[in-house]
Amino acid sequence: MKNLLFLCTGNYYRSRFCEEYFNHQAHRHNLAWRADSRGLAPDITVFRNPGPLSPHTRQALHALGVTRGTGRDPLSARAADFVQAERHIALSRAEHQPMVEQFFPAYASAVEYWEIGDLPLEAPPAALEKMAQAVRRLIDALHRGDLPERTPPQ
Repeated sequence: MKNLLFLCTGNYYRSRFCEEYFNHQAHRHNLAWRADSRGLAPDITVFRNPGPLSPHTRQALHALGVTRGTGRDPLSARAADFVQAERHIALSRAEHQPMVEQFFPAYASAVEYWEIGDLPLEAPPAALEKMAQAVRRLIDALHRGDLPERTPPQ
């Protein structure tokens, strides 16, 4: 089983959507990949998000027929999370590259970036659709074997 790590700021909305939707699609396509997600903010409790998952994420996953594993609380990234993953995708270079470089400099060159803005930069319907499309493209590429293997730096 190969591991993918989705990263965003607070692990409440974008990265959680991508994690759950990726795992749903990977299971449907019998791919030997599993996603996890983390927040890059060192203390995600400062966001005081109500509940373990954004209502926008929960509603979008439900609309897509995804019902698995959405109950855990948000988690902050640790170096071990990077070590355990073959691929690392942050949801916005503009937002997340500075945090990756500050808190996880050894992995800065290994992180891929999608450009999907957080609230209020991008409205949830548009952002969630962009994330769903990006996850589907990634699943299709993995299914076809089009993506080169990436390994984290030592």
